[in-house]
Amino acid sequence: MSLRDALRPKSIALDAALVAAGLVGANLIFDRAHPGWTDLNPSPYFLLPLILGGRYGFVTGVLCGLSASVLILAQQRLFAASLEAPWSLSRTLAASPYLHLSLVFVGGIAGELFGWFRRERAQTEAQMEKLTTSVRRLDSDVRYLRGVKDELDRVVASRDGEVSALDTELRRLYACSVEDLPSEVLQFLKRQVRLADAAIYAVGDGDAPLLRLAFIGRDQHLPALLARTESPVVRLSLDRASLVTLPEVLQQRDPPAHERVLIAAPLSDADGRPRALLVVTGLPFISFTTQSTNLVALICDWAGEALDLASAATGRYRVVTGRGAQRIFTRTHFQHLLVLAFQAHERHRLPSSVVLLSLPGAPAAEQSRFETVLLGIVRTGDYAAELGHAHPHIAVLLPLVGERGSSIFIERCRQAVNNAAPWPVALAIHRLEFGRSGDAAAVMVELDALSPVASS
Repeated sequence: MSLRDALRPKSIALDAALVAAGLVGANLIFDRAHPGWTDLNPSPYFLLPLILGGRYGFVTGVLCGLSASVLILAQQRLFAASLEAPWSLSRTLAASPYLHLSLVFVGGIAGELFGWFRRERAQTEAQMEKLTTSVRRLDSDVRYLRGVKDELDRVVASRDGEVSALDTELRRLYACSVEDLPSEVLQFLKRQVRLADAAIYAVGDGDAPLLRLAFIGRDQHLPALLARTESPVVRLSLDRASLVTLPEVLQQRDPPAHERVLIAAPLSDADGRPRALLVVTGLPFISFTTQSTNLVALICDWAGEALDLASAATGRYRVVTGRGAQRIFTRTHFQHLLVLAFQAHERHRLPSSVVLLSLPGAPAAEQSRFETVLLGIVRTGDYAAELGHAHPHIAVLLPLVGERGSSIFIERCRQAVNNAAPWPVALAIHRLEFGRSGDAAAVMVELDALSPVASS
């Protein structure tokens, strides 16, 4: 046990008894003939109210002063009785009146001083306890917020993982040939929505039968040649040039009997003409939901774009000299691509970004070099376009790429332009994220406001 623990207050009665016993014992040992040490000034008995009052407060000090006074009187009475001398309380008090009053007074003063010094300490301790409670509460809140943040990070990471996988799968389609693209699209859909039996048919002109290009699963209800009139779902999908499901057809006044097609979705070109048709006849019931059909429509929209480009569609782009087969798309086709990206955002809240890179005030002759430098950064599946602005520029659509991916793209473009210096003016970069603009037309208006269109 340390000295501090030994001196720590434990009990008023015990501490008072110990101090009183010590004083009486010292009195008997050193000066037995003068009980109470009344001949000393000050009397050592002042220690009893002084110590106890200073340790426990005003009331204890006053009571210990009275106890010291009684203790002195009792010793004097016992001493007088042992000498068989007459003793009177009034005469004893009259002999030393100030001593007994001083004992009470000293006890009260010591207690007051103790309270005065302790008051600040008590306030400090109370404030410390309050602050400690606040720190504990803040610590608990921080732990809770850390848990919420970790959970949010996990949700965002898992969501971004799905978006990243979808983005990667779509970009893979652009590397396929026209012959391999139908089977790749089917495998892509199988991984995303678990198709069981499905096929992609080529759509000819007029009422010509549909020619099967590829299929997965069983071909029992997926013949090599499919007449348009053979399935109401197929016919309605081709007429509308949009995805149609079996429940839509069954809601008609005269629903067809023995319809085996669950979903039909066109793969259309930029003009809205179906180039191919996805026909689904087998799908797990748990996957036949509005979300899954919207995802099928999204994939078919972008697969139709990939099929259109793989077929070397003319009038929608120009190939940049010195950059292999990389393309610069026209303003009209770029706006069509924006519509597809907006549909993905509206149906699935999938992010896309548009980045406008320009050299404001630079001569138009710099456009070719500007394109050559920046197309080295543009990935397959991203779309670079020239919008007809008055100075060198490139607008790049990053499908299914959010803020983080677009920031990485912007930084790489900035480094590429800096490494290819000198330029007559500084590079200007603007980023537009879907969700802040109403539609594709609004994005085009904002792009033209950032970099005005050249006058004809």
